[in-house]
Amino acid sequence: MPDFSFLNVKFCLIFFRVLSILWFIPLLSSRLVSMMFKAGFSLIVSFGLFENVAFEVQNDASFSLVGAVLKEILLGLTIGFVVRIVFSSISAAGEILSIQTGLGFARYMDPTMVEQVSVIDNLKKLLGVIIFFAVDAHHILVRALYKTFEQIPIGLFTPSPPLFGFITEFTGKIFVLSLKIGAPLVVILFMVELMLGLLSRMVPQINIFIEGLPVKILIAMVILSLSLSFTVPYLGNLFLSMDKDIAKLIRMM
Repeated sequence: MPDFSFLNVKFCLIFFRVLSILWFIPLLSSRLVSMMFKAGFSLIVSFGLFENVAFEVQNDASFSLVGAVLKEILLGLTIGFVVRIVFSSISAAGEILSIQTGLGFARYMDPTMVEQVSVIDNLKKLLGVIIFFAVDAHHILVRALYKTFEQIPIGLFTPSPPLFGFITEFTGKIFVLSLKIGAPLVVILFMVELMLGLLSRMVPQINIFIEGLPVKILIAMVILSLSLSFTVPYLGNLFLSMDKDIAKLIRMM
């Protein structure tokens, strides 16, 4: 074992677990937030948890600080992955709606993620971030962070086959959740496409590709506004259910 004191090793392992979990929190995961701020915020949280986290001295000669740090990072990324799946579903729903409305061609550079996004995609992301903090889902993440130290002692995390199976199954929820989030608009736009197709058959002189695009955009904006009464509670329930998903994930570790 390297020449580190007991307290230094304990704090180092706590810090890397906290940092890897907080890395996936909205706003903190943005590239506009400096690494200095992320590290400093993780240090503050680690100091607050330090006295309440148990850590047994590892007398085993095979104990490696680098290996223990990598385990803590993997554990933190796995916990934060659950949060990221929900936001990935929101982003996927925005992409589906952008393609259907034709706004997928109108893209601009998002400075927070340094990538090109559509208007609806960015709108869905901002809505998700607002709801995430409005329902205090970040408190759920903080409680889950503390529970990991209670149920999984630092330096002793070992990935298991059921864990990989759960991650694979949970990843598949991206497509299901994205369709549920965009369901009202997807169904309405599908009906609009059918109506435009019938209209093009009845009146061949009308250029559906040119005349139909503004119609779809107008209908999309109206339905998108009306569907907020369904989308907002559904997203809120998704974020609140993270508590159960993270608890199930911790049990498999």
